[in-house]
Amino acid sequence: MENNFKNKVYIAGKLNDMAVDYLHNVHKMMQTAEKARLAGYAPFTPAIDLLMGIKFGYTDYHDYFDVSQPWLAVADAVLLVPGFETSKGTFEELQRASNFDIPIYKDVHDLMHDINRVRSIVQDKKSETFKFKIVCY
Repeated sequence: MENNFKNKVYIAGKLNDMAVDYLHNVHKMMQTAEKARLAGYAPFTPAIDLLMGIKFGYTDYHDYFDVSQPWLAVADAVLLVPGFETSKGTFEELQRASNFDIPIYKDVHDLMHDINRVRSIVQDKKSETFKFKIVCY
């Protein structure tokens, strides 16, 4: 992938759970993001706002959710983290991605396989003449 252009991939998955489960889910989300990064993508991981919450004392769900959603709106694709199926927040994100016609992938290999289509979509998206097709859901 060219150095001056990387597809933006929003990493979506379950987070809010009991403390130990939350940390485990952050770990899984970061692993998925690293796979996307190594494949040449620029991942955005909502789990990184954990540090903002610690530093600034976020106490409300929307303190976190409202920060990540503008990133979802500009993503070129969504990559799901295993275990997303039981997350209410992830399903809200999937609905938003669907509303924005952003393709959704369950596996980084599927995303990589579809890279040329995603590149084409991103370039066409700039002229607002192309609609995304949901790849996996």
